[in-house]
Amino acid sequence: MRPTLADLAEEARVSTATVDRVLNDRPGVSARTRQLVQNAARAIGYLPAAEPALTPARLVAFLPEGTNDFIAELRDHMIAEAEAMPGVHLTLPPIAGLEASAMAEALTDVGDVDGVALVAISHPRVHDALMRLSARNIPVVTLLSDLPDTLRRAYVGIDNLRAGRLAAEVITRFLGRNPTGKVAHFAGSLTYRGHQERDVGLRQYLAEEAPKLELLEVRESGDDPDRAFAQAAENLARHPEICAIYNAGGGTTGIARALQDSGHAARIVFVAHDATDANKAMLLDGTLDAVIDQNAKREAHETLATLAAAARGQTRIPTQPRLHLILKENIP
Repeated sequence: MRPTLADLAEEARVSTATVDRVLNDRPGVSARTRQLVQNAARAIGYLPAAEPALTPARLVAFLPEGTNDFIAELRDHMIAEAEAMPGVHLTLPPIAGLEASAMAEALTDVGDVDGVALVAISHPRVHDALMRLSARNIPVVTLLSDLPDTLRRAYVGIDNLRAGRLAAEVITRFLGRNPTGKVAHFAGSLTYRGHQERDVGLRQYLAEEAPKLELLEVRESGDDPDRAFAQAAENLARHPEICAIYNAGGGTTGIARALQDSGHAARIVFVAHDATDANKAMLLDGTLDAVIDQNAKREAHETLATLAAAARGQTRIPTQPRLHLILKENIP
């Protein structure tokens, strides 16, 4: 039988009027009496037992600094998600993401934390630093670009091989049957395993389904729009047969500028990654034909939730973001 208000008053040794004021959050009751009534209410089952306080989770996320709009969006989502998660305390130290020595040093200098997330580059020094974190029993989640042989706890991000294949399929469908010509290809950096995998996926699909298309040598922009502009302008000047462009990394606005300056934006198929505000605008004006998105908010949530669970001795398998193809008519 459910305990009554009178039972609670008797247990707390106060009047029923005092109990009523406490339960309805009315004034006129001291903090000590209020706590006494609440404790008694839980003790006799009048109120559900208080949930145990969550163990604090001190997390660190290393996201590369620079001009990549998607990384900036991801950073904002990670801050918002951390603020919404009870007990999670997140720091985002600045780091030069494409410098192996800087990343390895930052990982080595990680202090007393409960979990680390990072967009990792593939380099022996980074690998060694991550293995040292594992030896310290600090859980690691790789984000966007995986390093599966580092004993990391989980990877959060899209299947980058499939993303490269999807980009190639989109290009060939826009070009029509048995396309010919040249495809220009850009990456942020091939030190990112994710960009390597996108490159492999692109090459695989084109070799299988569009063997008459010639894939030009990949250019690495460092996700810098100005460098991407210079590289794209050079490619377009040297190779008038270019019929499509795929950008596997950042710097898309620079490539778009070169494409517009060339006067061939309407003719050349352009596929890139991530539904940033700038990329949405270029879908609308026709410079970009398609964007492959990966849901930064979902990735931020899954990364922090997985690390927080690990910090509290729990196992959590992250839900991976799906590849989302965006055209002008379905811009979110």
